[in-house]
Amino acid sequence: MEGFDFLDKDTGLEYCGGDDEIYREVIEGYLEEDRREELAGYYEAGDFANYRVVAHAIKSTSLTIGAVELSEKAKALELAAADGDADFVKAHNDEMVAMYSDILHKIQEAL
Repeated sequence: MEGFDFLDKDTGLEYCGGDDEIYREVIEGYLEEDRREELAGYYEAGDFANYRVVAHAIKSTSLTIGAVELSEKAKALELAAADGDADFVKAHNDEMVAMYSDILHKIQEAL
């Protein structure tokens, strides 16, 4: 697949059984399931229980498409939210959201 050099395609393809067509469908689904508004709502409300759930979803789906670094950042936020570490979440949320936005934009451009 061309145009997805910003993703670890080997990792993504591994989750898709090595099938390029399935991988592309997963990437398209990832774009459609933009979770930024939902995440922002929970962040702004200080609802770390639901924030954790959305961060977990971003972590998992990002790894599935090969956005490994984003997945790792989301995992750190998921764990911090689970531990009630509001300071960590506040310190790193914007960075993760910016990275997530960048990946979504690049996917949109590549499709």
